[in-house]
Amino acid sequence: MKWFSDMIKFFTTPEVDEVAKAKAIAKAIKEGTVILQPLPKRVRARTVKGTYIGDDKSTPDVNEAWKGGKAPKPKSKVVKIKKKK
Repeated sequence: MKWFSDMIKFFTTPEVDEVAKAKAIAKAIKEGTVILQPLPKRVRARTVKGTYIGDDKSTPDVNEAWKGGKAPKPKSKVVKIKKKK
């Protein structure tokens, strides 16, 4: 019967101090907290009259048409393929 009691001990979880467990979880949550900053919205640059400003092609590293100097990435399009009958 010793093998049976050893098997029961192997499959049962050991007793855990609940206070220590709660402290460990609180510490892990505190260390793992990440503060996320909202992403800036990309806005087109405008003149005083309100019309859009175009990009100056002589400056390839800066896009003057957008505030912040970078254009947003183009959205990918989903293409549906029709099956032949």
